[in-house]
Amino acid sequence: MTTKSLSADTRPVVREAEPRDHPRIRLLLNESTAQYRAVLPSRVYHAYLDDLLDLDRHARDGHLLVATRETQIVGSASFYADTTVQHMGWPSGWSGGRGLAVHPAARRHGVAQALLGRCERLGRTVGSPMFAFHSATFMKEAVRLYGHLGYIRLPRYDTDLAAHYGAAGEASLPVLAFGRDLTEAVRHG
Repeated sequence: MTTKSLSADTRPVVREAEPRDHPRIRLLLNESTAQYRAVLPSRVYHAYLDDLLDLDRHARDGHLLVATRETQIVGSASFYADTTVQHMGWPSGWSGGRGLAVHPAARRHGVAQALLGRCERLGRTVGSPMFAFHSATFMKEAVRLYGHLGYIRLPRYDTDLAAHYGAAGEASLPVLAFGRDLTEAVRHG
């Protein structure tokens, strides 16, 4: 990734990923999650990464999105019209996001915000009342960002990452639920 691709005047473009993008997305996911290797138990980290890297499933069950700057993929996320396909305890009918990743060199340049905005628009398009997603407590920068962007906490839908990946005996790894009421966004935005 070059410094030029991160210039402040170059806004990220979000589009549907194509199969030819998958190798670059996998590299991005590996690079953006590497910092969590030291935080997570090995078994959980590898299950989490394997889940994120299953791009065929994410594209089949939802929309696999990429954010680009000057043709370089700098971010990715999955959008689900009905987030129950994630098996994370969400109510039927809500839309959701999963696996939001931004290349470390592209952070703080509007990439995550652009991806989230696209997910919200897709949620409104399918008539979803809520756009929801999880973020782990150890993802401190992401948790701060979601609060800054006005997402509300939905503690009722918090879950445990270790339990989700069947890592019995591992310490609890809380993941926090966030969301945005899409019906309110239409009325006020």
